[in-house]
Amino acid sequence: MNIIIFGATGKTGHELVTQSLEKGYKVTAVVRNPTKMTITHPHLTIEQGHLTNYTDVTTIVKAQPYDAVFSALGAKTPFQREPILTKATKNIIQAAAENHIDKFIHVSFIGVRKESSTLGMLYKYIAPVVMKNLIADHREKEAVLANSGLNWVAVQPPILTSGAKTGNYIHEQHINKGISSKKKLSRANLADFMIQQLQQDTYHQSAVFVTE
Repeated sequence: MNIIIFGATGKTGHELVTQSLEKGYKVTAVVRNPTKMTITHPHLTIEQGHLTNYTDVTTIVKAQPYDAVFSALGAKTPFQREPILTKATKNIIQAAAENHIDKFIHVSFIGVRKESSTLGMLYKYIAPVVMKNLIADHREKEAVLANSGLNWVAVQPPILTSGAKTGNYIHEQHINKGISSKKKLSRANLADFMIQQLQQDTYHQSAVFVTE
């Protein structure tokens, strides 16, 4: 399996790189600043590029025949719009489509769903106000992905933590408010779920809620 990871130096991206290498996959990590990539491995290739520059993105994507793309781009702050991330996501999606990559797995946020209000006070009253810009950006990126024609999965976790990979989490296409009491997810478990999607088509062209 040969995969390419965007957002590889972020906390979720780091987990994706680490766990993919542990499984024996070949990994290309696309970064803006290579000095921030602290992982070294014989199966790891580090590519530098500016994701808002389509030439950079498509040159990297077409350099190898990739089986899948992971997009784990993270916002610097939830308090303002970051159009640069939407532009980057559009470029990655376009490059993936043009180079016939089989699967696109994208990290979003459960707050994009209106029915997330059933998950408690945080998602009913606080997130729609405090995270309104973050949510707007995620909705815009998901809309682009939904219209891409790719074999995509939009993974929608709740609040992310730095906890360990336990494998103890649930995933569902529709929110069942009674199925989880924690309403949080470790980045390690998020990466574990995303990597599992390489071998599955359960959530083909759909969004999925993953939580502990």
